[in-house]
Amino acid sequence: MAEIRSATRADIAALLPLIQGYYADSPVPHNVDEVALSAHLERLVQPDNPLGGLLVVVADDETLVGFAFLYYGFDKRTLKRTVTLNDLYVAPAARRRGWARQLLTATFEWAAARHALQVQWQTRTSNHKAQGLYDTMGEKEQGWVHYFHPLS
Repeated sequence: MAEIRSATRADIAALLPLIQGYYADSPVPHNVDEVALSAHLERLVQPDNPLGGLLVVVADDETLVGFAFLYYGFDKRTLKRTVTLNDLYVAPAARRRGWARQLLTATFEWAAARHALQVQWQTRTSNHKAQGLYDTMGEKEQGWVHYFHPLS
């Protein structure tokens, strides 16, 4: 039986090609700087780091087939920590087995164990398959328009 657990330093080498697959599958391609990403992963997999966490799906054959990047935020109204599910991915060959749903559930448990107020995430408007799952797992936010300003 496959498992979902927090990533460790030993997972970093196996995560790199999986993350490359995530970006290759994305409608917004991205070339990963593996040196910088490896350094980021080193920080992220440390227990109790101030950035957040990283969950992985480990298949029966011990290969990594999915991940969820989790980052801390803060809600000033309630003065509580929030968690942003930044990226969730399951490799194409491992899909349709419930891993994305289980990653979401594990994310909620991870955030609750760290006393977070909520988990928030977003997806592209064109990602209808993910929205089908997300509609069953969370409340759809209404009335907000999301903006960003690139700084470099």
